[in-house]
Amino acid sequence: MILVTGATGMTGYFVVQELQRRNYAVRVLARAASIAKAPPGADIAIGDLADIASLERATNGVTGIVHTACTFTDSNVDINAMQALLDGWQAGPFIFVSSLDVYGFAQVNPITETHPLNEDYGDYARGKIVCERLLTQKAQALGRRDYAMLRAPYIWGPHPKAYTMVVKPQLLAGEPMILPGADEAEWSQYQDVWIDVRDLAWVVAEALERPPGGPLNVLTGHFTWHDLYTAVIRLTGSPSELLHKPLAALSPDEQKALQLYAQTWRFSAEQLQQQLGFQPRYSLTETLAATVAQGKRTV
Repeated sequence: MILVTGATGMTGYFVVQELQRRNYAVRVLARAASIAKAPPGADIAIGDLADIASLERATNGVTGIVHTACTFTDSNVDINAMQALLDGWQAGPFIFVSSLDVYGFAQVNPITETHPLNEDYGDYARGKIVCERLLTQKAQALGRRDYAMLRAPYIWGPHPKAYTMVVKPQLLAGEPMILPGADEAEWSQYQDVWIDVRDLAWVVAEALERPPGGPLNVLTGHFTWHDLYTAVIRLTGSPSELLHKPLAALSPDEQKALQLYAQTWRFSAEQLQQQLGFQPRYSLTETLAATVAQGKRTV
C-alpha cells in the first residue's frame, strides 16, 4: 500500500493513476471536503497537512510514501507535515516532489543537482529546502538510500489547475501580454522549464521502484515565454497581443513584475536520464493543447 498525499490535486491525481496502472494498491490523504475529487479505486485516509494526527494514521501500515501535497503559502505547515510523515516512514521508499525553486535566481548554467540552494528565494522555496533536508537527514540516520527529492518545474497537462496557470487573466480579457526583450535576439534568451504532469507521474513511479537516493532535476525541456504565450493565444483564440519591451524601458514596478520572464537559466536533466532513463512522451505543443482543451471543458 503506497500513501500518496495531494491526490486531489493535479500532480497527485496523475501519480495515483500511474501507480494503479502498475498494479499498486494506493492510499490517498484527502480532506473530507475533497473526497469527491479523489482518484477512484484508492483507499482514502481523511486528513490534512495541518492535522499531524491524521498524517500519523495515514502512514500506518504503508509500504511507501509519495509526498506531493503542499500548502504553497505556509512553509511552517509544510515542514511540520513533512516531519510527521517521516516519523511514520517505516517500510518502502519515500519520494518527495520538490521544486526547482530551491535554486533561487541561479547564476551559473547549467544548473545541476549540486548547485547551492537558496532559502532566501521565498517562503515556498524555503519550505521545500527544509523538507529536503529533513528527508536526507532521516534517511542518513536510518542508513537508507530508498528516497528521492524530485525538483520539478512548471507542471502542465490535462487538468483545470494547469489551465489557470498558462491562461492568464489578461489573455482571457483580451489585454496585451507584456514580456521583456528589445528584440528577438534578447527575448529568445529568456526561458524557463516545464514537464507534462503525465511524464512527471511516470518519473515518480520509476523513482519509487528505483530510488535514486538523492535529488533529481525533473524536466522535459526549456521554453521561451514568447513561444509559450504565442501558442496559448492561438489555442485559446484570445485577441491579446504580445508586447515586448526592453528591460531598461520598464518602470521599477514593471521590472519586478516581469522578473521571472527575464531569466536565462538552463537546468540539467542529465542525472534524471542516467538514473531513470527518462524520455519525455509529450511535446510542449501537445501538452499545451491538452491543457487548454481540458480547461475549456471545465471552465
